[in-house]
Amino acid sequence: MDTPATMPFMKHFSAIKDHRVVGRTEHKLFDIIFIAICGSIAACDDWRTIHLWAQTKEAWLRRYCELPFGIPSSCTIRRFFRAVDPKALHAAFIEWMKEIHAALDGQSVAIDGKTLRRSFNRADGKGAIHVVSAWMSANRMVLGQLKTEEKSNEITAIPELLKLLEIKGAIVTIDAMGCQKAIVETIREREADYCLTVKENQPSLLEDVLATFEEAPEASMVRHTTREEGHGRIEIRSYTQISDLSRIRAADDWVDLGSVVRVESFRFTPDGNTMETRYYISSLSKGIRRVAKAIRDHWGIENGLHYVLDVTFKEDGSRIRKGDGAENMSTVRHVAMNFLNNARHMKLSIKNRRMAAAFDDKALEEILGF
Repeated sequence: MDTPATMPFMKHFSAIKDHRVVGRTEHKLFDIIFIAICGSIAACDDWRTIHLWAQTKEAWLRRYCELPFGIPSSCTIRRFFRAVDPKALHAAFIEWMKEIHAALDGQSVAIDGKTLRRSFNRADGKGAIHVVSAWMSANRMVLGQLKTEEKSNEITAIPELLKLLEIKGAIVTIDAMGCQKAIVETIREREADYCLTVKENQPSLLEDVLATFEEAPEASMVRHTTREEGHGRIEIRSYTQISDLSRIRAADDWVDLGSVVRVESFRFTPDGNTMETRYYISSLSKGIRRVAKAIRDHWGIENGLHYVLDVTFKEDGSRIRKGDGAENMSTVRHVAMNFLNNARHMKLSIKNRRMAAAFDDKALEEILGF
């Protein structure tokens, strides 16, 4: 059995404590996790297809796994992921990411939630799982995730997720639901900057931000404009930053508030033109280009993570729901996503990288970094 030194994830995932009953288990904990991750990379989206793929790749898997009793059945894989502690799996994931990602100085980290639509279980009275993820835009990698029972619980889940991550030097972006004083305080405690959307859920703050842009002198405004063309449309974004916070009545309640930002987006398409205005608060008092990039990067979590999970990994259609299976499979998908996104030298789409990994052992090893 080979254990490449270039695989830190092996170190962290093999360190998960095995709580299964001694003497009643045949398959090694790490073997099952490794099979699931490799299967997910190789275009398998449920326990049955992961098992079928593993059966055809047993000789290859034995290079990296012990497999004392051969390939575990789909029932064994399913039961394992229903029962394994999702917190332990998630902790291993986060420690792996801490080891492999570079320093985050100036990089954007987007926080957003996604509902696993078919993870509800009426028989057990469980609603659909909502997962809050941290997305590093520059490397297109998931830094961590945390489950909540409902979307409204994002407000309490986000600080807990931030406390688990190493985000020193990053610019954290969150939509309007995350524009909360406790979240701002946690971000600054973690030595990161923030850029948060302001909407009607913070009415007094929004009122003051609007007044700032209406009343502040032109000389106090710093501007930056970007233009993008593609797919038959032109989009122009005008960014305005003001560091004079005298009109923000509760400015001191938002830890280290440095500026307010307005973004006016103009979109020109063959079907018509649209204009949208959004407002933000930020701990950055200057550097409009950095703020603009962070705001733009935030949408990468929708296009680069949520969309790919739904379309390529078919997450919204997954019927894995019993026990902790849905949450643990979500972590497995995120691990697979990180490996696939890290293989950018393979000039293929994520879908085709998965297909290459399914058919070609060398392609899978290349994605895994062996």
